Amino acid sequence: MVPQVQGAPRTARLSGAALVAALAVPIAFGVFVVFLVIEVDVSEVKWARLAWLFASVEAIAFGAAGALFGSSIQRQRAEKAEADAKENATAAANSRALAEAVKADEPQSGGGGLESLGPGQQDAAAEVARRHAALARRLFP
Repeated sequence: MVPQVQGAPRTARLSGAALVAALAVPIAFGVFVVFLVIEVDVSEVKWARLAWLFASVEAIAFGAAGALFGSSIQRQRAEKAEADAKENATAAANSRALAEAVKADEPQSGGGGLESLGPGQQDAAAEVARRHAALARRLFP
């Protein structure tokens, strides 16, 4: 099972009366279809009324089938999204840590790069660059 991301909403599962209804409606729809097949030779007026009733029952049956199949499909998608979010949260935290380290080591002078620095300052700047590279390799292996 995929761990739950803290604060993420849980996916809804059909249970209890909703599950029974979602299972009973398609079964009743199938029974109604069989009834219509048996009644195929009725008068035109009765058939029109049965067809009108069939359209209403059909809409309810497809809604119930959608609830049955949709909840399991949506649950799988939500679990995958939660796992992706957790993985991306770690990368985002590492990125923020790297950004803060780079900002903390920002040069105070308005110099124009390593070339404008004196020999001692170039060594210090190179050391900062090495620290940043090591930190980046540690945070993003």
